[in-house]
Amino acid sequence: MERRCLGGDSELSVSPICLGTWQFGGTADNEDNTWGYQEEETSKQIVNKALELGINFFDTAEAYGRDRRAERMLARCLEGRHRADVVIASKFGRFEDGKPKAFDGVDIEKSLDETLEALKTTYVDIYQIHWAVNIKDPVETVTTLERLKAKGKLRHYGLSNFGRGNMREFKESGGKPVTNQLPYNLLWRAVEYDITAECKANNIGILAYSPLAQGLLSGRFTKPEDVPEGRRRTRHFSKSSTSLSRHGQEGAEKETFEAIEAIRGVCRSADISMPSASLAWLLAQPNVASCIVGARTAEQVEANARLVQLSEETIKKLSAASETLKEKLGSNPDMWASESRYL
Repeated sequence: MERRCLGGDSELSVSPICLGTWQFGGTADNEDNTWGYQEEETSKQIVNKALELGINFFDTAEAYGRDRRAERMLARCLEGRHRADVVIASKFGRFEDGKPKAFDGVDIEKSLDETLEALKTTYVDIYQIHWAVNIKDPVETVTTLERLKAKGKLRHYGLSNFGRGNMREFKESGGKPVTNQLPYNLLWRAVEYDITAECKANNIGILAYSPLAQGLLSGRFTKPEDVPEGRRRTRHFSKSSTSLSRHGQEGAEKETFEAIEAIRGVCRSADISMPSASLAWLLAQPNVASCIVGARTAEQVEANARLVQLSEETIKKLSAASETLKEKLGSNPDMWASESRYL
């Protein structure tokens, strides 16, 4: 598999597909609303298949599962591997009782030390701020991250879910982020209004998460009720679609499934699967360094690793297929909330 250089001053060379580990975080007695529980053996099969196919990039976070379960699971899956052969990104930041915890410098270092212990490593390649609301003061945050970088506990640091204003404030505080992890896919293009341009202007690579729209771009679903309830919480769906929803809006179910059908038609004409076309479209967008893709089976990893080259005409047709949906959902990049947590 090809390698791409991340943004900023990073020398990191990563696969265009990054294996996301949110699905590693569920436990049998406390299942994640979105992905549920996954057996350890299954997770190991997924990681082994990813490495076999040339995927060297793994993304995790302290918030993925109780007691850092996803980080600990990833460590077990990578046990016995040469550390320099993989690039690991993790994130600090979480919500407590539904409210964001704001970290000061002491909290950040403590969190990183706990991440290193969970991952059984002496450093992470990219340490990311999960949300801008997870930091108390950007200047203190930058000072802390630079100090931890000098100590060798992290190689680079990045952002996650930062809007244009958040990025500018962080940069003005002396920050040198190499990446911004953002929700981005054919059905969710809010970042195109102003965030991607800000990333490009500052040489910040985009790590696109939810590139298959939590399975909506898998080709399996033809109507809202086909989608598992835990994945009907985004603004694609009506507020009444699930009791788990908190955005309080009518959603865009009609436009979403019209876009899915239009994308399906483009893919059928080009003789390309919807997941392959969706990932290829995303990797062709400005400043997208890698797509973070989760998997429930080793077979899904293999399918997601089949990268294809799209013609310019096909890229334009795919963009046109979701243009009405893009306009309907607007410029708020927060999939879950009516008022954006990024500014």
